[in-house]
Amino acid sequence: MAAIIERSLARAGATEIVIDYDHQSVFAAVPGVGGTAPAAGWIARLEARDDGIWAQVRWTEAASARIRAGEYRYLSPVYTHDAAGHVGVVLNAGLTNTPNLDLAGVVTAGVLFTDTDTEATMKTIAAKLGLGDTAGEADILAAIAAMQADLKALADAGGVAVQSGATAIAAAIKAKAADPSRFVPVDQVVAVQSQLKALQDQIAAQSATSAVEAAMAAGKVAPATKDWAVSYAKQDPAGFKAFVDAAPVIVAPGAKTAAVPPGATGGGDQLSAEEIAVCKQMGLDQATYLKTRKQEAV
Repeated sequence: MAAIIERSLARAGATEIVIDYDHQSVFAAVPGVGGTAPAAGWIARLEARDDGIWAQVRWTEAASARIRAGEYRYLSPVYTHDAAGHVGVVLNAGLTNTPNLDLAGVVTAGVLFTDTDTEATMKTIAAKLGLGDTAGEADILAAIAAMQADLKALADAGGVAVQSGATAIAAAIKAKAADPSRFVPVDQVVAVQSQLKALQDQIAAQSATSAVEAAMAAGKVAPATKDWAVSYAKQDPAGFKAFVDAAPVIVAPGAKTAAVPPGATGGGDQLSAEEIAVCKQMGLDQATYLKTRKQEAV
């Protein structure tokens, strides 16, 4: 109570705290309402006692007469407070017969207090939010709304309620990030990649072998060049297909050696003209080709 008194008197400064009739000084500030707010008295001193804050009042003659006549019976203070209900300062009071007036509509309109203290408070809030000195109420409310949205997103990511508070939300996100069940060990990833590579190589080898065997069955690839043809087909399937499509029949289908056309030389220790042409076309060494042919002919 002593702190409330100190803050209230500091705010009033050299001016005494006014007591009006029916809170007219509050409603006079409401746009569209207006009116006058004559003083019924002035609070000259505040005192903290065991049962609350007492005021020493200097009443006007008119107010004294109305009080003695029973026209007014109650005193209703106007004060600020935070969200937790802690009283800030006593702003004024009103003579009334309906104390504890519901002033929610006036407060919501934002016109209850428009003094320099309120302006200073708004500037302080704007600075805390990283806004400039020219930021108005709309700017402050927009910044707060954005912060609330960010906090909600973080709370959702952490799987906790936004009402849990920033500390609990941060702890929940940190716990999730440290959860080992959310990650795959590196050795398992490497193993899977190795298995996938082996499977891809196996499929490529099978596909290449099938393509080469088909080309050999068509007589377009000599058996002696199978290994080369398989390697080519694995590295460049499209290129091998183009090669086979354009290649002539150089081996009789089902035969193990190159076909020797009628009248052509060849056989024994010599290559036929067609065999020589095949070696040149495929870049094969003629001596190696001849050696392979002799081995397959046995």
